[in-house]
Amino acid sequence: MVRVLRWGISLALLLGICVVAQAQETYLDEYIVHVKPEKFSAFEAGIKKMVAANKGGQGDTWVTLVPLYGDDNTVRLVSTRSSFADIDNASKTFDAAMEKAIGKGGVEKFFDDYRTSVTEERGLLLRRRPDLSANMPTDPAAQSKIVGATRFVRIIRIVVRIGMGPRFEDLAKQVKAAEEKTSPNIHSWISQSVAGDRATVYYVAELQPSLAGFDNSPSLPQMMGSDAYTELLKKASEFIQTEEITVERFVPSLSNPPADTVSVAPDYWNPKPAAPKPTAKPAAKAPAKTTP
Repeated sequence: MVRVLRWGISLALLLGICVVAQAQETYLDEYIVHVKPEKFSAFEAGIKKMVAANKGGQGDTWVTLVPLYGDDNTVRLVSTRSSFADIDNASKTFDAAMEKAIGKGGVEKFFDDYRTSVTEERGLLLRRRPDLSANMPTDPAAQSKIVGATRFVRIIRIVVRIGMGPRFEDLAKQVKAAEEKTSPNIHSWISQSVAGDRATVYYVAELQPSLAGFDNSPSLPQMMGSDAYTELLKKASEFIQTEEITVERFVPSLSNPPADTVSVAPDYWNPKPAAPKPTAKPAAKAPAKTTP
């Protein structure tokens, strides 16, 4: 779905850089949009229409996140892809589902209306890095099931200096070892930019079933020991340029997740439409008084 909405990255560009990836790897195909505050209701209604069309037509799948702490009115729609070819196939699947639901003319009108509600949009393609991630299954279905139990994600965008990627990855593997030794329930998944950002930008996503999970998760000094943690910070300061942190939450009503994700919590991922509010009955008028 996100592949269709974006017009910032062409398929030719994606195919041109496929040498950095392997066929067995998975990708996060993200569409990030800034919505006009006064148009958010219209945007939300449009995405819900898109969800219904894709569900009915067995179209593309995605999950939607909005920031709890971060840029307001920013929406992130994320699909998992198995390959570059899968991006193209998903685009065709999305098109077919939308046209089946509302017709070709309806699709054109949908996107015309949609564009009036956004101010900025960008595509971002990330390669998942299980080798750097704590407790990330290599099987996409198993990954989807973990996402199904997640409600909040803390995302750390780390910009590494050019040429320093290997040094960052060495430290990331040390953190991975400490986290996996501490708990199998720590899910700290790392992805690396393939297109739409610098190649030496890494995204760390910490998945939690609740906000309280961030409180209950042990800190790095606790997991690594104070001396090892101090040494890690010293090395990191030499090659990490910037870090940005957001906390985001899933929005099921704007998502069309894969079946493996939905199966974990069907009631959460398939929310029932809100019942219409009952119309208030007009107050009964008191009988008119008659003058004796």
